[in-house]
Amino acid sequence: MNFASLWTDYGSSLEKVIWAIFIGTVVASFMIWYSKGFIGRVARRLAKKEAHSPDNAYTLRELGCDNIFMRNALKYKYSALRKVVYCTLDKEKLKRNDFYEAEFYIPEELKNRAYFKYKGNNNTLPVVLIGAVVMFIIAQLCIRFIPEIVEMIKKI
Repeated sequence: MNFASLWTDYGSSLEKVIWAIFIGTVVASFMIWYSKGFIGRVARRLAKKEAHSPDNAYTLRELGCDNIFMRNALKYKYSALRKVVYCTLDKEKLKRNDFYEAEFYIPEELKNRAYFKYKGNNNTLPVVLIGAVVMFIIAQLCIRFIPEIVEMIKKI
């Protein structure tokens, strides 16, 4: 049994590690896109409208962000998005009917934090998908060529 066969046999350790890294990277990319690019849209629109006080707050409908994903992200008082986006209703958990009257704003002291957390530069779905395809190609190349490189080094 040669050394390279340990890495290239079906179900080998190297292949499992490479696929685990690939899957982890792709899942992380989608999570970042979802958080910054999709859910962060509320924070970006509030910042653009300069909603920095309860008097200048907006509903999700006024922001054009009224969907189930935004409501779920804003539902709980201590969720990640609600740490920078405050609600005019003082409730631990917003229910479905609460979103018709709930208005949201970013306090003045948190506007920089919200900007850097949800700025979403180049974080579009096509970029994430292209990144996943590139990572897949890199994973295939690693699985194919790393054992050969190891064998060449072993012969030296």
